Amino acid sequence: MADFKALCHYKVYNDFYTPKWVWSKIKHIVPKEFIIWEACMLNAENSKSIEIWEELGYNVVGNTKWDILTCEIPKCDIIITNIPFETDIKKKVLKRLIEIGKPFIIIINICNVFANYFQEIMDLDNIQIIVPKGKLHFQKNGEKEKKNTSFYSCFIAYKMNLSNSQLWEI
Repeated sequence: MADFKALCHYKVYNDFYTPKWVWSKIKHIVPKEFIIWEACMLNAENSKSIEIWEELGYNVVGNTKWDILTCEIPKCDIIITNIPFETDIKKKVLKRLIEIGKPFIIIINICNVFANYFQEIMDLDNIQIIVPKGKLHFQKNGEKEKKNTSFYSCFIAYKMNLSNSQLWEI
């Protein structure tokens, strides 16, 4: 049996980026007329998320100088982002997302859904979990994507009112 206490000894990296095929999994639930804010771009010089969503036909705002925790909220209809993995930062970002109150879709390690902090922070009446088929993989610092992610991820949707069939990526 795994000893999860040992997990705190592993280094956590926040600089993994989301490839196009991962974002493509949810494009069918994001209305084309929505303006997307890619909100977790601070110092993410190698991220291609904005370009990817633009290639998918969306208007996107975001900036590698904006800190979601302190910046003014740009004109947008939805926030779509891959939030940082590090727990203290993640908690702050989750609180800020709920405070902002706009619909959002974030990628998160599915184990986080079971954490006390997640359930304490989230507005559980407006949260839905989108379960992708298989593991999602990410790219580190622009390197070639490796399909060796050690955890399963899900998408958390807020204020999206998705149907049950939309919660399972087909």
